[in-house]
Amino acid sequence: MANFSTHLNVAALTSGAASAALLSANHIDLDTALWLWFLGTIGGLLPDIDSDNSTSLDIIFNLFTVCIVLLSIRYFTSDAINERQFMLLIGLPVVIHLIIKYGIRNVFEWQTIHRGICHSLLFLLFCGLLTTNTTAFIINDKFKNADLFAWLSGIFVFCGGVIHLLLDEIYSVDLANVRIKRSFGSALKLTDFSNLSLSAIFVIATVILAFLAPPIDSSIEALSNWDTFKLW
Repeated sequence: MANFSTHLNVAALTSGAASAALLSANHIDLDTALWLWFLGTIGGLLPDIDSDNSTSLDIIFNLFTVCIVLLSIRYFTSDAINERQFMLLIGLPVVIHLIIKYGIRNVFEWQTIHRGICHSLLFLLFCGLLTTNTTAFIINDKFKNADLFAWLSGIFVFCGGVIHLLLDEIYSVDLANVRIKRSFGSALKLTDFSNLSLSAIFVIATVILAFLAPPIDSSIEALSNWDTFKLW
């Protein structure tokens, strides 16, 4: 499979190109482009959240923590919140870090195996919809194109993860010796059919998130117009 550096670089390159294209077409502003670039890079590392390598886990969960902290601070400093208490802004990142490190991370290490459910399209769809719903909940309704911002956030996480799975499958083919490695087919799959109970939980959660997601019609309409895109 591809190593950590390859996943990071390819995810950063592709998500950067995609966010730049959206920016050039005037679909998003510069701040949003940078945010989507960041999320796409995170998505490119996401499937290895079940990795047995502690270094990879540390990096992934630290980046995930930064992502959640930024979204939370964005909410608590929005116009919807009148009081911006110093202790809240300082303590919030600490509390989030502790919850993710000693709560969410421990659950993932306990319930997952490498190249299990996390290396599936179902898991990535769940993560993408979770990102969309979380972003839509946190940002202010007065935020310009809030639905588009939320959907693009989820799409970039999902697509970054798909790039990760594709890279793992590509690296499963040894072109030098013209053979298929034993790992072929273990990365890019619909779900983990060896753990049907966990897969069922993710299916139910994904359906619920899809039902709760903001309307997508206006986002599709906005993204369908590329008349202002400038290649040169």
